[in-house]
Amino acid sequence: MFARAARFVSRSAVFVMLLGGALSAGVYAWHDRIMQMPGPHQDDVFVVIEPGSGHKILRGILNRAGILHQLYHYDAARLLAGSSFLPKSGEFLLPAHTNLNEVLSIIHNGYSYQRRLTVVEGVRSADVVNMIIGMPNLTGKVKSIPNEGSLRPETYFYTHATPRQDLINRMQETQEMFLAEAWIDREKDLPYASPQDALIMASIIEKEASTAVDRRLVSAVLTNRLLRGMRLQSDPTVLYAVSENQTKHAPITKSDLKTKTAWNTYVISGLPKTPICNPGKESIIAALHPAKSDYLYFVSDGSGGLRFAKNLDAHNHNVSLFRRHKTALEKGKDK
Repeated sequence: MFARAARFVSRSAVFVMLLGGALSAGVYAWHDRIMQMPGPHQDDVFVVIEPGSGHKILRGILNRAGILHQLYHYDAARLLAGSSFLPKSGEFLLPAHTNLNEVLSIIHNGYSYQRRLTVVEGVRSADVVNMIIGMPNLTGKVKSIPNEGSLRPETYFYTHATPRQDLINRMQETQEMFLAEAWIDREKDLPYASPQDALIMASIIEKEASTAVDRRLVSAVLTNRLLRGMRLQSDPTVLYAVSENQTKHAPITKSDLKTKTAWNTYVISGLPKTPICNPGKESIIAALHPAKSDYLYFVSDGSGGLRFAKNLDAHNHNVSLFRRHKTALEKGKDK
């Protein structure tokens, strides 16, 4: 009797174990199927998970974004994952048809989407700040408009909810570090008392020249003039003082040229009070490594380049060529 009962219990235990194993295998097979099944979303989807969001909120976010085939799929995946799934906050890009396993992996590992901001050479600090203020994925305020020239023109990567001031700080730190390193390797006998003087010169070069060769030649002209005690007579320095909008290209008037400001290099001697824009690294290098040249003048050639001269007669001839070119273009437009 006892032996028969023992055999029954033993067989029942084996049956329960086999049934449990079969159920477990079935659950995991079902789990693998829902985890590996292509997602229902037809297009790439962005989801934003705020700090402190729990599983209920995250499940709702994924469901509203069209990521889940069924709402309970998230619960099943989370329960089986246990502590191995810890969602992170951020903005996440979930490519079209990404399966649930990959979705949870992206969120668990915190692979936040990297956005980018490009600051081009030659813009003013106020314009950079206005651009950053208008970017909805950033947070917070900018404390104040940074000093002109202190922002490094470059492409910056950032994530959702990055503080605006942090981005400004990165731009300033990058510019400061590059200027310090470039200053150490500068040419000898330059007319600069400090790295800030070189930055001011670089900002003028940035607005005057567009090619690497022209930058170094413009740098040579401007440094030669400073060394000889000549005024720089740079049009962009005049425009900086009379125009709040750096994109304005209104012709400079005779009155503008005569108006004394801390930037008008037709009136003041030496460098302007501050940089007139945020120069890029190529212009900073040109300011610290001018070409070896006796040039003292330059003027536009009307086609995007510059003509250089060593004396006033040659310069006046180049100016005449530019005016003839400009007149020919204007006549061509009238036809």
